[in-house]
Amino acid sequence: MSWSRPIDIWFSTQVLPHEAHFLRQGRRWSRNSEEAFDLVQEAYLKLLQMEDWPAIRDPRSYTVTMIRNLVLQRVRRDRVVAITDIPAPTLAEVRDEAPGVFETVAAREALLDLLADVDRLPPVCQRVIRMRKFEDRTPTEIAHALGIGISTVETHLARGMQQLTRWRRSAQTPVAFGEAAAPDDGAREEKRA
Repeated sequence: MSWSRPIDIWFSTQVLPHEAHFLRQGRRWSRNSEEAFDLVQEAYLKLLQMEDWPAIRDPRSYTVTMIRNLVLQRVRRDRVVAITDIPAPTLAEVRDEAPGVFETVAAREALLDLLADVDRLPPVCQRVIRMRKFEDRTPTEIAHALGIGISTVETHLARGMQQLTRWRRSAQTPVAFGEAAAPDDGAREEKRA
């Protein structure tokens, strides 16, 4: 009396005789003899757990396809990167390049100070500076709009920029305690400009 099940008989007569072929295919796809052996054993396990094994018409081709699918599954699984494998950046490495509140407020105050200094310039010089630096007009356009020569526009622009530079420097120079501030040359320059 035989203790073999029908699936065992089918497996030993239809699948096991092709084991050398299965191992060759496994080595070809996995490029590793040990992994090829594991793939073939995994395919055998899946075959022996199947309930509809009698429906398989060509066990050899079916097993080869099963081994190929197992190789593809392993490749896909190896391509997936675990979240824990990606190092989390420290807070020092993560920088926000946008200006902070302090920088934004400081820039706004500097612009307001500059505009206040421009307003201190003589009227024609003010208009030339505003048109050239804030409206980005060419000297020819400014000369045409104001009805003056290009050389006059360039003269007003140069004098205005020099005066603004002086005022900016004097505003940034700290005065030591107990010293009087140097007299501002701005009043004389305003009359000349």
